[in-house]
Amino acid sequence: MIEIINIRRCTVDCNLLCGGLGGIVISSGEITRQRSRSEILLKRSLLTREYLLQLNRDLCDGCGVCAENCPKDAIRWTPPLVVGGRLARKPTIDFDVGSCILCGECATICPLDALKMEIDGEEIATIVKNEAFPVLLKEIKIAKEKCEPECLLRCQEECPTGAIDVLIKDLEDKDAQVVDVRISKSLCIYCKRCEAACSVGAISVKRPFVGKIQLNTDLCPEGCRACVDICPAHAALLDKNGKPKVSLDFCVYCFACQKVCPEQAIEVSRDWIFHSEVRSAAWLTALRKLTSVETVAKEVASDSGRTRFSVVSARTRSILEENTESE
Repeated sequence: MIEIINIRRCTVDCNLLCGGLGGIVISSGEITRQRSRSEILLKRSLLTREYLLQLNRDLCDGCGVCAENCPKDAIRWTPPLVVGGRLARKPTIDFDVGSCILCGECATICPLDALKMEIDGEEIATIVKNEAFPVLLKEIKIAKEKCEPECLLRCQEECPTGAIDVLIKDLEDKDAQVVDVRISKSLCIYCKRCEAACSVGAISVKRPFVGKIQLNTDLCPEGCRACVDICPAHAALLDKNGKPKVSLDFCVYCFACQKVCPEQAIEVSRDWIFHSEVRSAAWLTALRKLTSVETVAKEVASDSGRTRFSVVSARTRSILEENTESE
């Protein structure tokens, strides 16, 4: 069953679709929402642009980071249901198409990449296209020449989302050979489980978030494993005493475990976010919500340092060029 809701929205006041220039007027169009069991699609067609925002409901763990940071409060977060220490229903999100302006901030910061935005078929958020937001830096590299079938395809087996597909070719007079390792970018959450599982060091993963987790197991109810149930990277496990433990090696800092804990025994924090260069008040506002005031201060200081370095470097090059010409 698909539910379709049409809402006519003007975007003149958004300051995002027009890049905050103030003098650009974009004709109003219709935002349509298509909601199925596996996805939610928001679409908008203008005379010269096609906008699409897609939520993969199966991949989304309901962490709510999108709802907390939406500049228009257009995302509704529904809390989880925990029964007898088990997750009976994960938290979910939905969209208010009467408020959404399709800026794409939610898609840019989603820890699991469960949200995607396209403009005219190109995967890019409006707020990134208009240079008001950076791109979070995440990457997975595979050195296929190092891969060996003897590893029993551990990377493929360890992947919690099924994002890895290893192709092996059997040769008549030779041993089997790995011919390709395919990564589904729409499913990869950059948890580094594949990197840890690879015995030959053929995989390198870069995560966008750095942080820490504080876990007070004294508060954990007997038999509760809600955090283990929700963790998309399988970073939360139970120890031999039945108490949860979280591995920072695989944590993606989505905060889902913190959201489902019935006793507030888990506290997650992000200390740094790796991203492309950008200078924007909108990004600093979001960064404060995503991390802390201290992190924003460090980023501003870092930007200032890079600016001073660039100025000094440019001046040094100018002086050297002048000296060369005079000689």
